[in-house]
Amino acid sequence: MTFGPSAPAISRSTIVHDPFDEEAFDEILPKAAGLRLLLAESEVPLAQQLAFDLFCSFYKYVVKLRSPAEIAPECQGHRDLLSRALDLREHEKLRAFTRLKPTETALATELVLDALLKEMAQVPPASADAVAGGEARESSSESAESVTTQRLREVIKDAREDLQSVTELIAAWSSGPGQETRLPAELKLRLMREVVRNPRLRMIALLFGRYRRLGLRERTLPAMRASQEVVDFIQGGDVARALAGELSSFAMEEREDLFYAKVVTHSLLIYELWRREEEPRAVYLCIDNSGSMAGEKEVWAKASALALAHLALAEDRPVEVVLFGDAADPLRVVAMHPTDDASTRLEKLLDVASYFLGGGTDFVKPLSHVLDTLEAGHHTGSDLLFVSDGLCPIPEDFVRRFREAKERYDLRMTAVLIGEEPFALSEISDTVHRLDEALQAGEALAAHFASAFLERGHEPGRPVKMPLRPGRATPLLFDHFLPSPDEP
Repeated sequence: MTFGPSAPAISRSTIVHDPFDEEAFDEILPKAAGLRLLLAESEVPLAQQLAFDLFCSFYKYVVKLRSPAEIAPECQGHRDLLSRALDLREHEKLRAFTRLKPTETALATELVLDALLKEMAQVPPASADAVAGGEARESSSESAESVTTQRLREVIKDAREDLQSVTELIAAWSSGPGQETRLPAELKLRLMREVVRNPRLRMIALLFGRYRRLGLRERTLPAMRASQEVVDFIQGGDVARALAGELSSFAMEEREDLFYAKVVTHSLLIYELWRREEEPRAVYLCIDNSGSMAGEKEVWAKASALALAHLALAEDRPVEVVLFGDAADPLRVVAMHPTDDASTRLEKLLDVASYFLGGGTDFVKPLSHVLDTLEAGHHTGSDLLFVSDGLCPIPEDFVRRFREAKERYDLRMTAVLIGEEPFALSEISDTVHRLDEALQAGEALAAHFASAFLERGHEPGRPVKMPLRPGRATPLLFDHFLPSPDEP
């Protein structure tokens, strides 16, 4: 009889896990078509086990490696690979988007595993005698160890950037303002993978997130309150409307607890505001899809247009995207409404981002469509953004008709010309911007749309008594009491 502690159990998994982790992996794998296909086509031994280890390293809240004595010899290379990955800061940054999120974890696992398997496949295969001798598993371990730390860092960094852009895009378009929508895992994975695996969509998603954040920052509190009027003082818990005397309590350490107590009990003395209610101005986005726009120009135009559309929908403003090309090409019209459900919004988003015509350029056809829509619905008060990189003559009779319709229907037009002079469009546009071919000022212009293009819609209207409820992007008025980063 042998006494003493029993020998550690040998496992092929390098990450300490529990049945709940196995259940999460087994549940999401049938829904992750890309990951399943990757595993089915891989010729690298133990690829399934490596996928599970990567999944656990991204998914688990606390990640812990097994000791070398607990791991089967054929998986020692996996442990070396995971040990180096866990020491990388890029891995921790990626976990910020995947921790306890099976859908995001499945996509991250696919992206990282795909790159690692390609690296491992470059290792010379074992000879037939070695395979017959049972050394194929050891060659799998050696191929995992052959992945350099620098390459591992690059793979995880690329996966994090892709995941960050696509999750922001999907989250922004899958729900309306103030709503949280949980998409089915299979649908969410399909949409995310479709964006990540398409280089053009991936760049649009990346720029969309950047332009959306810049737009939110540009829409400052004074501009948002341009149509607000102070009418009385009441008690409440809205810090953004608190009086200066109440905010002074926050600045004094001995009265800070009193300030928080008033916030919780809604007993702050705050301003009561009247908001001027108005009919939301419709937004038309005409984007050139001719062959000359292919590449960075198309990516910029669609990313900035989608960021602008998202901000407009958040203000209950209907949006119509018109993708145009030559006179012989059909218009692609995508109508977006604030009331669209999550799946509809995402399908329309992908429709705009992925559609491309090629060919020549005609300005009259998309502008005629906008005029016909206004005349058919008798809509008064709309904003039009027109983006192109081409030159196209506009007949004089159409110029007269367009100018008359602008006055009659209160249509305001902003034109953006890329690499060309706005000869024809300057005659019918209220504002004209010109970008060079390198799009050097493109980021600033995309942010400017939010503060200038959208804010024009706030015209005086019928006053309606309504409390202001700032969103998460609204700055707090007492922020100036906080010490600056330079102060000790």
